Amino acid sequence: MSARNSRPQLISIAVACLIGLAAGVAVERVWFDLEPSDEAADTGEADQFLERALEGNRKEVAGETRQVALARRKIRNIVFMIKENRTFDTLFGRFPGAEGTTTGETCNGKTIPLPRASDTVPGPVHSFDEALRAMNGGRMNCFDELHAGKDLEAYVQYREEDIPNYWAYARHYALADRFFSSIYGPTGPEHLWTISGQSGRFVDHERIGQEGTGEPREYCDDPAERAFSFRKLTAREEAEAYEIEEQRELIGELIKRFWIERWPCIDIPILPDLLEARGIPWRYYRGDNPWADPLRQIRHVRNGPMWQHRVDESQFVPDVQAGELPAVSWLIPPVTVSDHPPASICEGENWVIRAMNALQSSDEWESTVVVLVWDDFGGFYDHVPPPHVDLYGLGPRVPAIVMSPWVKPGYIESRTLEFSSVLKMIERVFDLPALAERDRKANDMLEFFDFSQRPVEPLMLEERAC
Repeated sequence: MSARNSRPQLISIAVACLIGLAAGVAVERVWFDLEPSDEAADTGEADQFLERALEGNRKEVAGETRQVALARRKIRNIVFMIKENRTFDTLFGRFPGAEGTTTGETCNGKTIPLPRASDTVPGPVHSFDEALRAMNGGRMNCFDELHAGKDLEAYVQYREEDIPNYWAYARHYALADRFFSSIYGPTGPEHLWTISGQSGRFVDHERIGQEGTGEPREYCDDPAERAFSFRKLTAREEAEAYEIEEQRELIGELIKRFWIERWPCIDIPILPDLLEARGIPWRYYRGDNPWADPLRQIRHVRNGPMWQHRVDESQFVPDVQAGELPAVSWLIPPVTVSDHPPASICEGENWVIRAMNALQSSDEWESTVVVLVWDDFGGFYDHVPPPHVDLYGLGPRVPAIVMSPWVKPGYIESRTLEFSSVLKMIERVFDLPALAERDRKANDMLEFFDFSQRPVEPLMLEERAC
């Protein structure tokens, strides 16, 4: 059964433990033994992990494929570019050859057309439990209930003429149509996944924000701050929570019985730990959204020398132009160009164009890969049910565009991918061990590439008037 045509069914954890598969998709479990305690993390856990992981990686090298060997010769720079809050159907539901749709299903059983989205749209709610409610046990038909049925703002879609440059990149380079967010939502936990392959059990943002305003606070800089996470569960409780996630009724009230409030300053192993240990240059180009700045939550980064690797995103283009692009970088836009509603998606495209034109004009481009993703579903409709691999996800489908001289031009990848797949590609290219079970078992992204082909020509685009 091909990944494009399969529709993984959500099954109980008891059955999953017996057969290890969910409609052809391997069932994975979150790696709990290195997660922090409910009160505070053992600050030595990351160091202990690092020692074990680097030693254990020696045993895995023998099994590497020829594709991995070629990738290590051809790829020297990987840029992980992370935008906000769109689903695949919202941006690419009409893209030729991709698994898209132009209609949506509502909770009352109606099929409705997806109307054309405007440049700026309202932002539907999109928390962890709200995503589960919208997905409705994999039926993907209750996105209208995120707003108590008052409107259908989740059911919108862009045409090519609305986002011509995103489509141009997807056509010229490569697109994934089964790339899912790693966790049901929202932004904060998703971004933790992009650096660690887990979220330290966190599932939601701060409890109230500064003085009840809803604004994010300061993570490790504020010991009084609290956010929601799963508490440590027994096997029986975990199975019960897993079953709850496969239903719709009272999902919020039921699943939150397993949550606690904790200080969101944690120590979990992160990819930069491995990069530092191997002397591989890296940098985190941050935007201005604290929720999309996960290094603020990692205690040993906030209070250690790795903090200097966290710089403003405005430094990215000058670094590229100066020939100082690090081997691995995360690039996060400012909120106004992040595609997070109600930001202009036209301005969001222009921000990507500035970064991509700088990269494609540089000497480093011939050995560079850019993976452009959107961090969560943002409350918008998507029709493809995600595989249910553990308590945290996978979340709804999001777009992913892979750009490099070595991608197969016009390629559409239909294997199941998620943020951990990007981590796995980085780990393979730079000969690093896995961080967690998710990235260990994830499909990597090397199928996008043909290292024997003539390099794809750069695609230099002009910014649009918005």
